[in-house]
Amino acid sequence: MTTSRRRVLIPAAVLALGLIVSGCSNSTGDAAVVGDQHITEQTLNSDVTAVLTAQGYSENKADSSLVTQTLNWLIVMDLLGQVGNDHGVVVTQGEIDRERASEVKSAGGADALEAAYLKQFVASAQINDRIKFALLAQKVATAIAPGESNNKATAALISAVIDKSKAVNPEVNPRYGTWSSENLQLAGVPTDLSTPLPTPAPSN
Repeated sequence: MTTSRRRVLIPAAVLALGLIVSGCSNSTGDAAVVGDQHITEQTLNSDVTAVLTAQGYSENKADSSLVTQTLNWLIVMDLLGQVGNDHGVVVTQGEIDRERASEVKSAGGADALEAAYLKQFVASAQINDRIKFALLAQKVATAIAPGESNNKATAALISAVIDKSKAVNPEVNPRYGTWSSENLQLAGVPTDLSTPLPTPAPSN
């Protein structure tokens, strides 16, 4: 699933941004607060459950690494979105649709594309968000480092996200660990994450 122009720049940016996220949120039910953006535990649980379900597991399967990776992704996505807003950069639904169609063609069909993303722990319903992130990262890198090489543009992008993280100082619910703006990564995840997060639907 890898043959679009954005792939030249984005993988390095994505890996360096951490994708894989001090303080404590004061809002009940928040997994993290990024500036004025709230990432609720409901959102986190829903995204984790979507991946587990797509993989064929029970939604109650304990998977602390998936929880951590998912929360990291949500925080970095919010940070990049705020950097994009600062530079007047937007990604339209039409751009997302065209990129997804291109990826479907490259992958050999919609099912193949979904399977490829699932290997990266991305459920079908989350693919558009990942595509939007990648397109936004490319646009932001171009906006802040016009005419530069991919490596320099990527470095500028990462620096901008780090600066944004330091400015808004994301607050993470301590049960998920401690946020490092320098590394854009969650560290010191408590052992209680071994407890399944998704809440089973009540039986009728």
